[in-house]
Amino acid sequence: MSAETVTTRTYGPRRRQKPSSEKRQVLDLLKDVGLALSSMLGRCCEVVIHDTSDLEHSIVWIEGDVTGRDVGGVMSDRGLENLRKGEVHPLFNYTTYTDTGKTLKSCSIWLRDSEGEIYGAFCINLDVTPIAQLQDFVRDLAPDSSRADVGETHAQTLHDLLDTMIAECEYRIGASAEEMTKDERVEMVRILDERGAFQVRNSVSYVAGRAGVTRKTIYNDLREVSESRGDAVDQ
Repeated sequence: MSAETVTTRTYGPRRRQKPSSEKRQVLDLLKDVGLALSSMLGRCCEVVIHDTSDLEHSIVWIEGDVTGRDVGGVMSDRGLENLRKGEVHPLFNYTTYTDTGKTLKSCSIWLRDSEGEIYGAFCINLDVTPIAQLQDFVRDLAPDSSRADVGETHAQTLHDLLDTMIAECEYRIGASAEEMTKDERVEMVRILDERGAFQVRNSVSYVAGRAGVTRKTIYNDLREVSESRGDAVDQ
């Protein structure tokens, strides 16, 4: 079984298992690395370790306060999307923006066991807002300036994360969740699914409540989306 097959498991909660001695050794080493980085770089640095067996409360260790999250917080929407799509290669030096206006330079590395299966992630977020502000000032003075932005939401709770995702869907579709037609709602479900929202426990119930429909309706929408891709839906 390939690592990609394992990491694209969808729609159901993952049961957190007791880490093996191999994983504990890796996690202990990464905590030391995280403490070293945070100590060297100071308050502008945040290091996070995720456990993918419980995506709703994936943060099992965090040092620093760049994104305002704590242990027990949810994985970012970008992390969920990459996990859902099987895009589990390391990502280095990408730029994201927090809801509070901070500019971050980030790195994410997925953790694999000896069999190649994903069990966590090691992430570094560096607050480069002052540098970015200076760059923006210099860029404004130069002609034909441009910048590629990458969106990512660092929410503490599942509901906050889903609210942001649903709001983006409402903006793209042009209707509020509770006022969407069936086709519009299916499109919202498709977008949320592609972004990894339904990998997290209780997400179906929350989306159903926001849309004013039953959990069964959302599962039917997921089945319709899944059948169009040739996938299978776990309920």
